Amino acid sequence: MKTYTMMAATGLVIGATAASAAITGVSGSATWLGVAPANCSPGFLTGPTVYTWDEQQNVPTGGVFVDMVNNPGTSAGAISGVIGGVFDSHFLHLEDYSGVGPFNGSVTFSGQIIGVIFVNTTLDSTDASFGAGGTVYPTGYPFRGLNSQSSFSISGNTLNFSLFALSPVPEVVQIRVLTHPVPAPGGIAALGLGGLFLSRRRR
Repeated sequence: MKTYTMMAATGLVIGATAASAAITGVSGSATWLGVAPANCSPGFLTGPTVYTWDEQQNVPTGGVFVDMVNNPGTSAGAISGVIGGVFDSHFLHLEDYSGVGPFNGSVTFSGQIIGVIFVNTTLDSTDASFGAGGTVYPTGYPFRGLNSQSSFSISGNTLNFSLFALSPVPEVVQIRVLTHPVPAPGGIAALGLGGLFLSRRRR
């Protein structure tokens, strides 16, 4: 009977480790896409707004180079580095040549921001591992990433941006954000119940 009790409680704990992180809110010139687009290469996702979407969840990596690891911090004072662990990925994209910008706003995630990728070559190297399945990215395209007229800052779970797409070059401003997964709401409750169950059986 005790063995069965331990197994049941262990099952609750394992269930509690299931995690996910996602965009939880946007403000300003941000358009939150519930589903990743089919293509974010030049000419496919345009308009006077910063599109944002969730890419992948619970991606394990022994180490990935990112362009910014300091949180809080700004893109102007970004410190690059290598991070390892399990991450969720999210994306920001702007392609607009109306000259209306800069486009200002924010994106908030359920998990803390651990790394940000905004240089074209770093975006290229992480498209396969962190990009959304089914989405075509402009891998190898030199005019992607953060340009000299665009900037952002991060603090905790929120990224604030001020982005501007330059013309006449078909340039796409793109940023990839890596966050830590967070326990699902039901998982936290299950973990607590598992501990209580074990405690009661031992008495």
